[in-house]
Amino acid sequence: MENLFAKNTLVVNQKFTVLNNQYQVLDAEGKEIGFIQEKSSLGRTLLQFIVSKKMLPFELNILDESKNVIASITKGVTFFMAKITVKNSKGVEIAKIAQKFSLKPKFEITDMQGNKIAAIEGDWFAWDFHITDSKGTEIGTVSKKWGGLVKEIFTDSDKYVVNISDSLTEENQRIAVLSTAVVIDMILKEQNN
Repeated sequence: MENLFAKNTLVVNQKFTVLNNQYQVLDAEGKEIGFIQEKSSLGRTLLQFIVSKKMLPFELNILDESKNVIASITKGVTFFMAKITVKNSKGVEIAKIAQKFSLKPKFEITDMQGNKIAAIEGDWFAWDFHITDSKGTEIGTVSKKWGGLVKEIFTDSDKYVVNISDSLTEENQRIAVLSTAVVIDMILKEQNN
């Protein structure tokens, strides 16, 4: 079994579901190599009908192809700018992703000591994001792919291509960069719904 975090190009494909978010993780050749699945509770499901979804907490598990949890992404209740925690397979916190106040979509990844790992900045349409390290060097991109007019109008399903530079070798940082694609979808989509 290959480690999906070792891949430089990943496709995160949202599957259309009514109650919780699910994503396929594909390699560059289109082979399914993992999944991302939201853990949903009855309380959260009911609350999403009466409270803005962007305020609600979420927890997503990143699973390998054997459905073993290899990382998780969590957000607490949010009133303004979202803060997300990324954990490894042992449940140890390895990074934070914070939404930043800006006209364009912007996030920052830090390690658990608060050291900046990367900045993520999107275009006006929140379709293309550039990820730079603390020195300003590009270490990755996240791009939303157009699904066609019918799909874009009638579903909330999105597809993101994540490219990670060979220069980013530390696995925890690669986990955080992959997590960014889901965070972008969950945070920006929930704000627009």
